[in-house]
Amino acid sequence: MVNSIIEGIEQYFLNCVMLKDGCLRVDFLGDRPVEYTIEVLPCDPVLKRYVGGDTVRQYLFAFGSREYYSQERLQNIENSAFYERFFNLPELPEGMEAQELKVLSSGYLFDGSMSNARYQIQLQLKYYKEAVNG
Repeated sequence: MVNSIIEGIEQYFLNCVMLKDGCLRVDFLGDRPVEYTIEVLPCDPVLKRYVGGDTVRQYLFAFGSREYYSQERLQNIENSAFYERFFNLPELPEGMEAQELKVLSSGYLFDGSMSNARYQIQLQLKYYKEAVNG
């Protein structure tokens, strides 16, 4: 059982077989490959509100990585193709149920140098949250 949405997302990526042996961090990405980061993006979390207080919400975040980068075409294709393979839903805290993990932007080169580059993808986690009574 997870205690927060970010923890559920972190566990989702830690269990992802696509990740290479890199380090996964939250809100930080180092300058050496291979590393990964999850960064929360600002948004209005409530998408729909029901009469009883239940809500459908969103959680926006970027998943980024520091990858090897060069003039080698195959390396850069592999880096971009990595971001096309996301599926499944993360576990969320009690009273919340993940409904959809939607890709908002394709994976793209965010920042590059001669030896490594940052790639990232923006995602939306759509989830149902029960009203807290009491």
